[in-house]
Amino acid sequence: MGGAKFCRFALFPLMLLMLLLLPGRMVAQTDYVTTVTLKKLAGTPVGYKGETYANLFDGKKEDGNSSKWCCEFRGSAYVIFEASKAGIPVGYTITTGNDNANFGCGGRNPFSWKLYGNNEGKNGAWTLIDEVNKDKVLQDKNNTSYNFPCEGSTSYKYFKWEISAIHSGSILQVGEFELKLNTCTHLKADGSSALGAAIKTVEPTCTEPGYTTKECSLCHLIVKEYLNLLKPHTLTHHALKAATCTETGLKEYWQCNVCNKLFSNKAATTEITDAANLVIPANGHTLDSEGNCTVCGANRYALFNNLDGITDVTITDNGGYPWQILDSKAEGMQDLGFTIPNGSNVLMSSNYHKPGSSSETVIRFNVSKPILLTSQILVSSEENKTLFDFYVDNNKELSISGKKQTEYKVLLSVGEHSLRLVYKKGNRSDANADRAFLYNLKTSVTIDDYVADYESSNNTLTFKKVTSNNIESLDLNHAVIVNKPTVGDMCRLLGINSTAIKSVVFDKSFKTYAPTSLYGFFRGLTKLETIKDLKYLNTEQVTNMSYMFSDCSALTSLDVTHFNTAKVTNMNYMFYRCSKLTSLDVTKFNTANVTNMSYMFCRCPVLSSLDVTKFNTANVTNMSYMFESCSALSSLDLSNFNTAIVTDMSYMFYGCSALSSLDLSNFYTKEVGNMVCMFSGCSALKTIYASEKFVTSKVQSGEGMFAWCKNLKGTILEYNNSKTDHTYANCGTNGYFTPVFEYAEFNEGTGTLTFRRGLSKPERAYALNLEASEPGWLTHKDEIKKVVFDASFANARPTSCCSWFWYCTNLATIEGIENLNTENVTNMGVMFCRCQNLSSLDLTNFNTGNVTNMYGMFSNCQNLSSLDLTSFNTANVTNMAYMFDGCSTLTTIYASEKFVTDQVNGGDMFNECRSLKDYSFSKRDSKYANYKTGYFSKLVGKNGDDKIGAAGETLATDNLVLDDNKDFVAYEPFAAKAASYSRTINAGTTWGTLCLPFEVSLDGQNFRAFKLLSADDVTETVELEEIEGSIAAGTPVIIKMKDGATELNFTEADKTIAKDVQTAETADANYKLQGIYTKKEFSKDTDNNCYIVKGDKLMNPAKLLGTSTKSVGSKPFRAYMADNSSAPAAGARMFSISVGGSTTAIEQLETTADIKAEYYDLQGRRLQNLQKGVNIVKRGGKTMKVIIK
Repeated sequence: MGGAKFCRFALFPLMLLMLLLLPGRMVAQTDYVTTVTLKKLAGTPVGYKGETYANLFDGKKEDGNSSKWCCEFRGSAYVIFEASKAGIPVGYTITTGNDNANFGCGGRNPFSWKLYGNNEGKNGAWTLIDEVNKDKVLQDKNNTSYNFPCEGSTSYKYFKWEISAIHSGSILQVGEFELKLNTCTHLKADGSSALGAAIKTVEPTCTEPGYTTKECSLCHLIVKEYLNLLKPHTLTHHALKAATCTETGLKEYWQCNVCNKLFSNKAATTEITDAANLVIPANGHTLDSEGNCTVCGANRYALFNNLDGITDVTITDNGGYPWQILDSKAEGMQDLGFTIPNGSNVLMSSNYHKPGSSSETVIRFNVSKPILLTSQILVSSEENKTLFDFYVDNNKELSISGKKQTEYKVLLSVGEHSLRLVYKKGNRSDANADRAFLYNLKTSVTIDDYVADYESSNNTLTFKKVTSNNIESLDLNHAVIVNKPTVGDMCRLLGINSTAIKSVVFDKSFKTYAPTSLYGFFRGLTKLETIKDLKYLNTEQVTNMSYMFSDCSALTSLDVTHFNTAKVTNMNYMFYRCSKLTSLDVTKFNTANVTNMSYMFCRCPVLSSLDVTKFNTANVTNMSYMFESCSALSSLDLSNFNTAIVTDMSYMFYGCSALSSLDLSNFYTKEVGNMVCMFSGCSALKTIYASEKFVTSKVQSGEGMFAWCKNLKGTILEYNNSKTDHTYANCGTNGYFTPVFEYAEFNEGTGTLTFRRGLSKPERAYALNLEASEPGWLTHKDEIKKVVFDASFANARPTSCCSWFWYCTNLATIEGIENLNTENVTNMGVMFCRCQNLSSLDLTNFNTGNVTNMYGMFSNCQNLSSLDLTSFNTANVTNMAYMFDGCSTLTTIYASEKFVTDQVNGGDMFNECRSLKDYSFSKRDSKYANYKTGYFSKLVGKNGDDKIGAAGETLATDNLVLDDNKDFVAYEPFAAKAASYSRTINAGTTWGTLCLPFEVSLDGQNFRAFKLLSADDVTETVELEEIEGSIAAGTPVIIKMKDGATELNFTEADKTIAKDVQTAETADANYKLQGIYTKKEFSKDTDNNCYIVKGDKLMNPAKLLGTSTKSVGSKPFRAYMADNSSAPAAGARMFSISVGGSTTAIEQLETTADIKAEYYDLQGRRLQNLQKGVNIVKRGGKTMKVIIK
């Protein structure tokens, strides 16, 4: 029961009193009538013109016929109203306004309010009926009603609704307020009851009276008529349980077996509402000077009892605060913050709230055989002011402050060892439990752990996993358990200097070790020359790589191409002072979550090349000293850097003396406050390209920004050592930057808007807009017919596409949109709004990873029939309201699981999208922006040039029609509600192959299907086995037509579509039958091991290519046989062949590449065709045996 609360507030005497006061029958007022009307009496604020509080009660709350109360909100608002008939309030309904979901209109709903009632009038005293604080029900949706219950018992005629807070902003908006009143007295005119016969009777319990439901003949509502009876409690007695030193006790009490209520007396008149009040606290230990209990005999040596391999334990205390046995009742224990398992043997520090003191104890012991010692350590102290130090054999293993619970392992050899526990307090450090704990020591002679093993002969430290049932059999004298944060720490445990390490090796067994931090892991290994197999260092869970290779000044090469950095947030000082690194491949780094890159490559003076073009810097705030003193770098491509939230760029390029130019034209520096010495010492720097986005409006420190940039020249200004601060960071005549312009130019003659990037901008061209500002070219919105993104624009990185083509109603085509790089864009609001002449839009290259606003993005694009948004990642989008509003001809929207709407305002997202499958006007918000239960389809494949979309919890497409002239590609498995395929077979052709992505039943088919069992050119034997039942999806087979049939026709329902074709190998794996869904051209050189079915013979395509035939190909949905041996021989079957790029009839090929075959049975009788069993086939001068099962 420990601490569990029973929320029982009605005490037994109060229940008894209630029963005495109740009438024999009590009617519950829980239903309401719909005929009561409400009338406004007073209120404030009144509201805007036409939007006053009177509108709350006019009944207009539907789309197209709504009104609202909309007013300035200054901390409070109220409305007083009168009901047409008095009644008991049992609930109310609040309806939102008509534009709550619109852009900029969110947050207007009430957040906290109270509802009052009286029977005196608007000036009477008010009685509270209901109160709501910090409401979570009302949403930013248009004309949407939300119900709120209230439990009234008194009838009122006058009401006051008082609002004390709204969600956000300064405008309050409500569409309608409706009150639910129960006005019926359930009495006839003569005073007799209007309630009919009993419908249902519920028996009373020991806490709830029983009731009977009846129907009122006046209002026809079902009401409850309560009975004034309660059953007595069924009690169980629980005797007193005394407390001990370590265990709590319980007071005497009685508990009801039915309702579980607790009582302190047998008569059940005094209820215990909180079970915690029954608990008798543990007495706690009475300790002697050595920390042992004088009452229960518990002592400190219990922690070491029965530890295999440990003997002769002695405990010595240093100072006046010895470590003692656990006392759970000691001061501060309630603030521990962790749980120590019951029954644990524990030592804890004793200098609680003793500023400047130290609690120190040393445990010495002998180890009789090699063991692994495991201990649990818990610290609950003030961060950084109090330290717990844990020593093993006088080596500091751990130093912990704050709150932490951890396990520590150490390998111990035979001999004497010691543990030293030191809890050292600062002058003012009393946070949390203010204690440290050592508990649950265990020893083991087995090991299954990660170790660092040092080999002194070659100064190599190897990280590996060791698993053994006998530690004694292993040579671990120079190994430590990997539970220290850095290599340097492990070296100290090994008793060697970290500068001794020349090589680090990661064994393959180490790849399952998954640290969460590699902070300073190799830091300070100044003699480290090589790191072998770094790929086995698992970085999948790592969040911190700061200082990881810092000061590895002897490293000449470093392979970090296998690093998984997806979770890393900190990379500062990562390669700091790697002074011999000449190259570094970081192109595989995923930096999407990194926030700090300061000092990352700082002082890497011989690093001659560095490719950071793949870096995603959207979340980086600090780039100070990032490339400082990279003096061998002659070039640096930062064209993909997103600097929109960077605040510090001080010393970023300081001392990069080999750089002759820097292109920072995509730098957006609106948040940067520090640019001190940013380019200082870039002595070879002649040109810095920048755009209008490089601003210094927030810079507070910019001194020396261009110091010693003696060769730097801007448009006009040449370097002057008296002009070196941030005021010269501009593209004007008094700045050092060379402008790069990103602009749009309108040609009035052709109606074409062209986006370009270059070193000059035409006089009438328009600069790109920033954030939510309106682009200048919209002055021509009615004239724009065509948009072109010039190839030069591919290097531009706009940060906003807001309103770019807003209301360009005559825009019909967009060319070169692949040259629009959107990786830095945050705003795509109303980007294509009202582009009603656009019939197609290719957005497959769009990167939306940083976009937050897609409000009205495609609104009223009335001529678009489909949109492929598969590339859209909407994880950061917060506004999708009206995104597809008015796209009346839109039938298909392709999207992936990356299109998420967890945090968006998506009101009216699909408003008037009436051509979408299963569209409903009531289902038009972002809830339906998915392919499982909404309007989207997932792109699962291509059928020729046609996209295949699938939807549903189990992905399914409606109808898949396969065709020999269309390649079929599936991106993932899916289902088809209907699937079909047909093929015309050339007359006289008996044999062929088939491979379809769906299962085919063989019942009633006009062909037989076979699988390849074996094919041996030496024995001239081909063995087939007939398939019964069905052909599995994706399975290649050889088929034989029946009775001269020339058509294949398949129509199947509800079939799973196999993504991949299968390979059917022979038992000896020498041959395989390979299926294909797409056309294949056979190469004379690389496909000389392939064999295709031709007529009823076996043929290698290379033989055909040796004739006048220029090329041999196979149509989709066939198969070919391949010889897996190292030296394949020629000969096999051929099928569906392309010659010279076009399909040629089998008969034509036979004239150039075939000799007629003859068939015989074992008795030598001539056969018309192959039969089941053994066949003798003669082809020219060659004879072979064919077995068909």
